[in-house]
Order: sequence, then C-alpha cells, then structure tokens
Amino acid sequence: MRLIHDATASAVEPGTTIHMVSGPNAGQAWRFEKITEHATDGHRVHVSRSHSRLGRIHREFHPGLFGCSVVIDVQWYADRQRLLRAVGRTAATGLSAFGAAVVAWLVHEYGNAEWGGVLAVFGVHAGS
Repeated sequence: MRLIHDATASAVEPGTTIHMVSGPNAGQAWRFEKITEHATDGHRVHVSRSHSRLGRIHREFHPGLFGCSVVIDVQWYADRQRLLRAVGRTAATGLSAFGAAVVAWLVHEYGNAEWGGVLAVFGVHAGS
C-alpha cells in the first residue's frame, strides 16, 4: 500500500511532513507514519506531531483530509492469508500423496514378506 498525493500524483514516504488541506485543522503539519486498515471505510493515515505540553501526539485521519489517497500495489495482498492457507493445504496433501506412493511402490516392488515390520507402521498388512 502506498499513500499518493492527489495534486502531485507522487508517493508520500513515511517520515514526510504532510499538511491537512480540509477540515477544521486545515494547514496543520503532521508527520506521516504509516497506513492502517479501518473497518468501515478502508484505510486511515497514522500521523504524529510535536506538542509543547503533551510531547509527541499520534492520530489517525482519513487520507482525504490531507489530499491523498491509498493505492494497493499488489491486488492479492488483501487475500494473502487465504492464499497461504491454500498453499499449505496443497503442500500437505502432496506430501501425504507422495508418502502413499512410496508405500505402494515398496509393496509392489518387494512384497509384504521382507518389509512387513516397516509397512505395518504405515498400516499395510499382508492379506492371506
């Protein structure tokens, strides 16, 4: 995700000073820290500024207050957990199938007589 300044169409890097362009605090300077996800309307801009009595104060605002918008670079980024879960399931299934293929090859190649103890571990028993 990147913060793009709408007027200049340039990316705003973390640590850059940005100014509010609308709202009751228009003109105030804030330091851009990061982009956070918001439950109702997408994203918020996490900013901070120095205060004489309170020290450094942190706030989250809608990017439109700064004349900016949030752009997601990679489309599947939001679905990364679902993608990783699917890859993990596929890998586990493939590993299980490979193990079954090895057991089947051992039974076919050598029979149950020589490998009876080892194959019993995998649940393969000689049929009479």
